[in-house]
Amino acid sequence: MNKICKTFPIVREIKQLRKERKLFLEEAIRKFNDEKPIHGSLSDYKKALIRHRVSYREYMYGYEFWKLNENERNEFISQREMWCIYRKVIHKKVRKYLIDKVLFLKTFEDFVHRDWIYPLDSTFEAFHDFVSSHDCIAKPLLGDQGKGIFIINKAEGASNDVGSLYDYCKDKNYLVEERIKECKELEEFHPSSLNTIRVVTMSGNGNCVILGALLRMGVNGNFVDNTKAGGIIAVIDVNTGEIITDGIDLEGNQYKYHPNTQKDIKGFVIPQWDRCVEMCKKASQVIPENYFTGWDVCILSNGKIELIEGNSAPDVDGGIQIPLKKGFKRKIQNYGKEMMGFDPLSLISVWSRSYKKWD
Repeated sequence: MNKICKTFPIVREIKQLRKERKLFLEEAIRKFNDEKPIHGSLSDYKKALIRHRVSYREYMYGYEFWKLNENERNEFISQREMWCIYRKVIHKKVRKYLIDKVLFLKTFEDFVHRDWIYPLDSTFEAFHDFVSSHDCIAKPLLGDQGKGIFIINKAEGASNDVGSLYDYCKDKNYLVEERIKECKELEEFHPSSLNTIRVVTMSGNGNCVILGALLRMGVNGNFVDNTKAGGIIAVIDVNTGEIITDGIDLEGNQYKYHPNTQKDIKGFVIPQWDRCVEMCKKASQVIPENYFTGWDVCILSNGKIELIEGNSAPDVDGGIQIPLKKGFKRKIQNYGKEMMGFDPLSLISVWSRSYKKWD
């Protein structure tokens, strides 16, 4: 009976892998036909897909697999490979503290300075007072990638229509937060958005290391900095706080200067970098089983370091490897052995062998 129970997850994983490969391959065929790229080939992409589970984007202009030999490709960890690890090492009971924004704010309250209100647990009077006294930002409680977020200005909060706003936020399960103001140095990149710092930690056994860090910048007047909304990222040297790459967007376009403000990107040094790192390391110890986290941090205009949110499946693979054109697989492997007590890459190879066996 136990053997049968253990087999079921493997069967499900094999089915998922087959479905995933089919979708990735269909996308690649369309892209090769439509874009007619001068680099790479469909036959080479098929090999990379089977061996490394890379998407067309990763193959063509993300990691630029088309120009790498197999040893060089082995240094990169793809997004889907990283998800294999996340699914196995990040338990649901841990993820909930990062996914549920209200639970996150309560759990990490020592690192949060902004005011907030949860309409489902609040009276209309309390909501009215809050939104009429703060410029606010409303977020879906369980949302991600900047989707569904909107701004509530104080004048709007004091209007006669605030009742419908209250009903909407309750009905759609929104969290409403005070809209914070970042320091001048970061605001200059793109004043319309909150330009946050993503710090990716790997922790375990009471230790924590910074796997990588990014500056995230909004564009074109958008008030969110997420790359899914067109934002730009640039890699930060974790030792010095200096930006060491040009900016890059989700489509692989690179920027020496911010396209809207013309502010230089590479060479900029993040203010109070050591304090940002210190806070993220302390936050990583709040939940000991929280092995991988992408912390979104903001430096406020009053000098305080603000924790915006935590992400249980941070984009180590694409978010840091793509701008650097440098693989992080061995770093994840070595830190995993030290902090988790086993090689996290073994979780990839197990499913890879199963995939070949069942295919």
